Amino acid sequence: MNAYSFTVHLDREPSDVEADALYDAGLDDAGLVDGNGGAHLMVTREAASLDDAILSVVANIKAAGFTPTGITNEDLVTLPDIARRTGRTRESVRLLVAGKRGPGKFPGQIANDLYSWAQVRNWFAAYEGAQPAYGTEEDTLAAADLFLRANILRPHAGKLTDLLTA
Repeated sequence: MNAYSFTVHLDREPSDVEADALYDAGLDDAGLVDGNGGAHLMVTREAASLDDAILSVVANIKAAGFTPTGITNEDLVTLPDIARRTGRTRESVRLLVAGKRGPGKFPGQIANDLYSWAQVRNWFAAYEGAQPAYGTEEDTLAAADLFLRANILRPHAGKLTDLLTA
């Protein structure tokens, strides 16, 4: 068993009674943090894998009557973040993004000035002739966050839920 630490976002801030219900539901390994308009559980869970830890925490949260709405992760990055993570200058990264250096086809932005680190990391691996690192805890947290956020929209998704298996 390993200990995995991560932060799960809740759909609402719990009352004192509801906080006790979270604890009683099996979240005695979590600390409640509220602020920024929401509540979060900082969890350190013993499990065989991070996947197992996340699934058991989500089940505990649901058993207490809450909806987990996301997991804090570091997949969305800016150009300065990319420069820091790759040991390059901002200008070097800007030139790669602009296609003025490197092979071109740098991953597009996910949102204004934000890139997916998973996509960028894989692009750098191909550019540098290395194998991309898959299955990292960072990727697992990003995937879990996306699934939890998508689950909130499931009632409005209709046939789009087929995209999960596309």
